[in-house]
Amino acid sequence: MALSPPSRSLRKRQPARLSDDLDYDLETLLKEHERSGIEHRALRDAKKQKNTEQSDEDAKYADAFKGYEIPFDSLPALCIERIFAMLDSPQDLYNLAFSSKFLMSLLTPEAVIRSAVFNNLRKRDKGNRKTMGSIMGYISNRSIHVPSAHRMLRLLNAKSCERSDRCWGKNLNTGKAMALNRNSCSRPFGLALCDKCVKFGTTKVPYSHFSRFQQGVAFHQWNLLMDPQRDPKSGEVNGPLLEVLELQQIENTYANNDDKKSALEGIVQKALTNDGKYCPVHYEEEVAAYHEIFENAEKEADEHVAAALERDQQKYRERREERIAKRMTRIRSIYASLEEILDDCPLKDVALDCRWLESDERCIKFTCHLVEQKLGNIISAPASASERSITNAATSIKQIFNTLHEKNFFAFSYIENSGNRFRRGIYEYCTNETTPLDIMQSSVAGDVHFIQALEEDKPVRALVRALNRMRGALPRIFALSAVRNNPEAPDVDAENRVDEFRKLAEVVWNKQAPNQYGGEVMSFNTIKETFNTSVEEFKIMKKNVKDYLRDEQTRRFLQRDNAVQGRDNFSRQDAVNQVFVPKTVSIW
Repeated sequence: MALSPPSRSLRKRQPARLSDDLDYDLETLLKEHERSGIEHRALRDAKKQKNTEQSDEDAKYADAFKGYEIPFDSLPALCIERIFAMLDSPQDLYNLAFSSKFLMSLLTPEAVIRSAVFNNLRKRDKGNRKTMGSIMGYISNRSIHVPSAHRMLRLLNAKSCERSDRCWGKNLNTGKAMALNRNSCSRPFGLALCDKCVKFGTTKVPYSHFSRFQQGVAFHQWNLLMDPQRDPKSGEVNGPLLEVLELQQIENTYANNDDKKSALEGIVQKALTNDGKYCPVHYEEEVAAYHEIFENAEKEADEHVAAALERDQQKYRERREERIAKRMTRIRSIYASLEEILDDCPLKDVALDCRWLESDERCIKFTCHLVEQKLGNIISAPASASERSITNAATSIKQIFNTLHEKNFFAFSYIENSGNRFRRGIYEYCTNETTPLDIMQSSVAGDVHFIQALEEDKPVRALVRALNRMRGALPRIFALSAVRNNPEAPDVDAENRVDEFRKLAEVVWNKQAPNQYGGEVMSFNTIKETFNTSVEEFKIMKKNVKDYLRDEQTRRFLQRDNAVQGRDNFSRQDAVNQVFVPKTVSIW
């Protein structure tokens, strides 16, 4: 019958010799291991030489990649602590540290805190850091017993409630305590508690309780208290420093808040003296040390993340600049092909007018909406654009602009001598206040209906369709149609009045057509009806304005004082002129 191997508790372990660690020379240890490694390899190679003969080339590189192994337990304690500090996973640190008593004795709070803070730095999952932050919140408030490094590591890796047999969610069939909430990173009262223990094992106090926000009192969710928990195996007291009964007795005994705080300080000192691992003085030192380690680790982690992000952004900027340079080279060659094809087009300057975007991936922005739309697919992927597709797009653009030139579209001779007031306003607007380039910026200039109107020899319809999508064009055309210049009154005041009445006309048009820049283009019938109704309303408003300005009370108002009280740089004449720009919306 084969005997089973002895259990781990019966195995012989080397005692930890930590007293000489500070004076131990790591370099001497490495030299000893290197010397023993050389001897070991010499014996191994001698044995191999008897069995096989290696070529000269193999013998030349035989020792090039050979190394030696150092048992992990043989490293000095300081070296192992450094290795612990480099682990950024609490799970890995737990598996390594709890593999032997020797390694457990070398675990430090700094290694545990850093493993939690540096875990998953570049990912959104910061659960371990939040868990450590929850524990450090209670420690910084001096409200719980300072956990050891081993306990902190267990709290970080806890999967089930630590109350074990006293767990409110324990399963009697399996004998296991309830699992912790995976979506929660908090450790209430510095303990690993399940939801049911938090709900049924705590005491709820009113929000007016004196101990809320007091140093030395551990609260959860602002009004839950819990008694300290004693480990049945080790007898160690964990969690809150004070019992709920003591806090409630203070609440019942004293009426003055100062007396309550004094009594609270007294029982905190008593709890540290009787149940704590540290005296009050050492407790403060230990808490300060934990807090400093946590703050330094968070600062270092944030700086590391910021530096890594900056490096990534720098690489992204370099790749982007390289990508833009390649696109720009290709797009400039495409633009050169367009210039060659449109060389004999009379409206070449209008078609090829553009703005180069040196720092944008689009690289180019054509002024004409028609050209931008025709070349959209080519500009978006210039590397895959074929010469055939470029030629077809350029030919299509050339045909449209040749048609515009053949129809004398931008000469506007077809509306120059029109007797229609609206057409006279269009002519004055197109010849004096806009350019062909501005008209071709319209989103409908060059679409199917625009080209169809040109082919049917209806340039006015095509022009109105293009002006329909130019912001401010139709209101201005109506103003030019409704208010004409008076050549018999060339003085400055008359010109100012014309401009003011035209502003009033624009307000009237915008009031009659509030959705003129919506998703649908205004039809010609809608424009005609809006024009007629706007003319009638403008006549009424123009008459009212003239009557108001001629009124005797208005003149007396202007002659009282030049300034309006409480309004700097606002004269009475400015107040009267407000009649030309009435409000179009109600203000409550």
